[in-house]
Amino acid sequence: MNQNEKRILTLCGIGHFYAHFYMLFFPSAALWIFKDLRLGLPETLNLGFCMYLLFGIVALPMGYLGDSWSNKKMLILMLVGMGAGSAVCTLSAGPLSLAVGLGLIGFFASIYHPVGIGLISKCCSNRGRALGNNGVWGNLGIGLAPLLAGASAYTVGWRAGFAIFGVIALLFGMAMSRAEIDETPVTSSARNDSDGKPEPNLLPYFVLMLACMMLLGFCYRGTVVSIPAYFEQNIRTFSLAASSGVRLNASQSLVTTLLVSMVYLFGIFGQITGGRLADALDLRYAYLFFHLLSLPCMVLMGLLTELPLLIVSMIYVFFALGMQPIENSLVARLTPNHLRSLAYGLKFVFVLGMGSFSVKLVKWIMIHHSANRVYFVQAGILSAAIAIILLICVLSRRVSLRNG
Repeated sequence: MNQNEKRILTLCGIGHFYAHFYMLFFPSAALWIFKDLRLGLPETLNLGFCMYLLFGIVALPMGYLGDSWSNKKMLILMLVGMGAGSAVCTLSAGPLSLAVGLGLIGFFASIYHPVGIGLISKCCSNRGRALGNNGVWGNLGIGLAPLLAGASAYTVGWRAGFAIFGVIALLFGMAMSRAEIDETPVTSSARNDSDGKPEPNLLPYFVLMLACMMLLGFCYRGTVVSIPAYFEQNIRTFSLAASSGVRLNASQSLVTTLLVSMVYLFGIFGQITGGRLADALDLRYAYLFFHLLSLPCMVLMGLLTELPLLIVSMIYVFFALGMQPIENSLVARLTPNHLRSLAYGLKFVFVLGMGSFSVKLVKWIMIHHSANRVYFVQAGILSAAIAIILLICVLSRRVSLRNG
């Protein structure tokens, strides 16, 4: 790995951390916010709808700007903009202004996935490994967000938490603006089959991938939004397994956020594994394998409580997040270099934009049914996504879909 690739991975790693950090920081901080704003917990979680929606639907124009302007400058703009959104959340006087601040965070966070992943896929030689390592940064953002949200809300208040991490984002943006990055692609966009003939049109497979990724995005966002409240309801007592036999009541919000952090930090191992397999295996079959193993875990999350729920959630996150380097490698394999950020922008419009509507579904299910019903519904959606992956495997069986 040369110095340019190291600088790219550093900038993209910071961006990936922050893009995911706030997406779980807010639902974890909501365990304190709803009391302060005197709202119900489902209504408080719903304040993040615009953040999740903009996080997805603005990805397409952001991807176009990344292809036509500068990936580096777009990523710096993201960090500065998210810092500004954090300031609005800190100064919010009620639900409306908090929703506006969250919306700003989502708007600028939308830059990362099309621009950052597009930059890595074009400019890093070992694509799968690079995407897997970058995924670790995203997992750190997801995994540390509940812990940091709980710690800051418990010690200095949720408003101060937004202020602290907003200032850090601004400082990172200022520091990385001085880094010199060469955005010249390291590989050609042209690919040929082994017999020297141009390979067939890959657009139909990309369209099927979009449909599949939209369904998976719906499941992902629904899990991220619901899991802090779900753990608080269903993991009442958690043993630290210490020699002293000390036990903690997990219904306390601080402990709940710690458990959620444990689950998502475990996803780091999935990202590393998925990145290595993306460079070694046929991408479509690795993709299918990871989702087939995640499906029974999703069902069990709706059935179990206490320690078994925690364990099966960790296994689910291993596969659900571990598939991301494989998925992003598939998108890169199916699209040309000069449209790469635009292609990722389109992907995340479907994954995160459409997935944001799961916030509404989670709210409705939690109010009118039980929280565990969320996971049964998502298991059905995941099954539909697996059916599409199987269709892709059949239709593309004569095409090589590997990194390289």
